[in-house]
Amino acid sequence: MWRFAVALVAVLLFTSILLGQMIDQVYTSDTDETQLAANDEIELVIPLLRAMAASEKIDLEGFPQLNTRNASIVVRQQDTYPLPAQLNQQLLQGEIIYLETQEQVMAHLLTRNDAILVYQYDKHRLADNQSLGLTLSFYGLLIIVMMVFLAPFINRLVKLRQAAHRFGEGQLDTRLKVGTLWYLRDIELSFNQMADKINVLMDDVKLLAGGLSHELRTPLARVRMGLDTLVETDDEKLRTKYEVRINNQLDEMERLLLHMLDFARLQHSLDEARPVTVDGQKMLNNDVISKFDDALEVQLPNTAFYIKAEQTYLSMALSNIVENAVKYGHARCLLKVVLDKERVIITVSDDGNGINAQQREAIFKPFVRLNHGPERGFGIGLAFSAKIVQRYLGSITVDSCPQLGGARFTLCFSRVNV
Repeated sequence: MWRFAVALVAVLLFTSILLGQMIDQVYTSDTDETQLAANDEIELVIPLLRAMAASEKIDLEGFPQLNTRNASIVVRQQDTYPLPAQLNQQLLQGEIIYLETQEQVMAHLLTRNDAILVYQYDKHRLADNQSLGLTLSFYGLLIIVMMVFLAPFINRLVKLRQAAHRFGEGQLDTRLKVGTLWYLRDIELSFNQMADKINVLMDDVKLLAGGLSHELRTPLARVRMGLDTLVETDDEKLRTKYEVRINNQLDEMERLLLHMLDFARLQHSLDEARPVTVDGQKMLNNDVISKFDDALEVQLPNTAFYIKAEQTYLSMALSNIVENAVKYGHARCLLKVVLDKERVIITVSDDGNGINAQQREAIFKPFVRLNHGPERGFGIGLAFSAKIVQRYLGSITVDSCPQLGGARFTLCFSRVNV
């Protein structure tokens, strides 16, 4: 919102200065024209003034053209008329002395009888209605400019209100089209980011709810069957066998619930974690590579590289992917880091059966397991990794590894220069 405040102040300041200059130009032009007219009129009456001053008796009534609504002529005694000595000296030399006030222009001429003939002409002044008109014009134009400036802002606010209303009614795919006005883009981008986060959270809730009902159905059925068997049999060996099975199924359900709670809390935990500059080589060596010993082949660059993230979650995401590759690969698993000018590209490849193209997007969703073999898992590890990578503005994809023949996971992060 600070951008809007800056834009508003800038427009107000610029418009006030511009309109003030325009109105001042109009007023000055009118005043200059009036002043020119006054000067022309004085120049015209100077011969009459000199004729009056040269006559022995000044007859003011003999020159009615000199007494008008804006002009008048009077005679003052030299000894009582307060003029500086220098101006009096100029009068004695026959010069015409001009004096000007805010309201009048006066021409002074020494008469033959040593009196001072004063011709005074009233300046043109703006009438009250003209002054009011200029003032109203200034504020009217200022209001028009502000309405033009605020119109896009009001229009975008109306669209924002409509989008928020649709979003509140459950249309979670509602987004604002980001406009070109730089002081409004932040508001629109913030709304879209908020909508994206809420949409992701709602998708997670739906996935967790659907996954919970699906994943718990099988162990609950086994527990029910085991309990029915315990009720119906008196064989101690059989009872012991089914008690062990029931306990195993309960343990499995407990592990599932814990994983689901961890996944549900992940988004909140990621929002609270503060990203820092992480030394990529040190993090990989200490938190990832050391966990898998000789099961992992490593190709790291000789140059140090840094990523903006929270180290615990970043190492968790990479460990999940490497563990998945080690689990489903046959004999080889390769961790490789490639650097370019702006990115850090981390690939994890294996020589397993790979992942077909139709299932490559689905594996990053919770409770999706492509391999239903003896390996135990809930299909949450890759979902964890995908959410963490996206939180730190990275990307994660999977394709086929041309070198090993199995799956290849590619993670891209922005490179931080230190």
